[in-house]
Amino acid sequence: MTAQATLAAPLTRTRSPRKPPRGRTLLWATMLAPSFVLLAVFVLLPLLRGVQLSVYTWDGVAPVMHRAWLDNYAKLWTDPIFYQALGRTVIWWVMHVVLAAGGGLLMAALINEVKWNRFRTAIRGIAFLPQVLSLAVVGVIWSQLYHPTVGLLNEFLTGIGLDALTRPWLGTPELALPAAGIASAWHAYGFYLVIFLASMQAVDPALYEVARIDGANAWQRFWNVTWPALHNTISLVGVLAFISALKGFGTVWAMTEGGPARASELAAVYVWRKAFQTGDIGVASAAGMSIAVIALAITFAFNRWRDRKADR
Repeated sequence: MTAQATLAAPLTRTRSPRKPPRGRTLLWATMLAPSFVLLAVFVLLPLLRGVQLSVYTWDGVAPVMHRAWLDNYAKLWTDPIFYQALGRTVIWWVMHVVLAAGGGLLMAALINEVKWNRFRTAIRGIAFLPQVLSLAVVGVIWSQLYHPTVGLLNEFLTGIGLDALTRPWLGTPELALPAAGIASAWHAYGFYLVIFLASMQAVDPALYEVARIDGANAWQRFWNVTWPALHNTISLVGVLAFISALKGFGTVWAMTEGGPARASELAAVYVWRKAFQTGDIGVASAAGMSIAVIALAITFAFNRWRDRKADR
């Protein structure tokens, strides 16, 4: 090493990053502490309690719990009713993606084309209105719409001369799940609408102006400008829709209670029945843990697939 290099070497050394002052670290810890406390109380502790209950046999009332180890999981994964509930949950997720997320995307694209800001704000507020309603209210509203004798749907079909199409929508096993899925999609599409619309409004307006100058119509502008910009948003919505499908208890229970003949029983309804109707807390906890693991695995795989596709 030359003398010049030896003299310059100390000057090129990178300094270690300074540690934040102790007072600032204490401030950060103080600001984050409430969030960590809430996370521990409402997420981590119930999760650990669920893991504990899944390896015990307990009816929720007895003062003593008997250790079952993996017997609850073996009983769960040999129950054909659980597999059927998982299958219905997959169908529910597909309906949720197509109807709720797809409906939100369609409405966002239409609203994004509106140039009058006040009118666009009003439409956005009206479209988001179902999202602020509770699931119980949504269930009551749509149950009345589907009512076989006084429901507006059957009255409308009768009024236009399609009496043969009237049905007891929630009382027919083949129609109960799709009917509840439509109600759930109506409740949720406003949430996805806001997400998609925020992403669309972040697109550079100059891209749309260039597309208009080139003679692109509304569909061509959407497909060639808007759609590529929604890649990450679509991935996020897909994960949110999947998680929402796993939690699809409220609407189904308010409208059908999982019936008729378990035709609309989702995995979440299966867990509730096991816990509060049959008193099998251990199997219900095992089902909840299994569903959580499935959700984490699918979400992780989906995110890996999205990242690999984005890197290409």
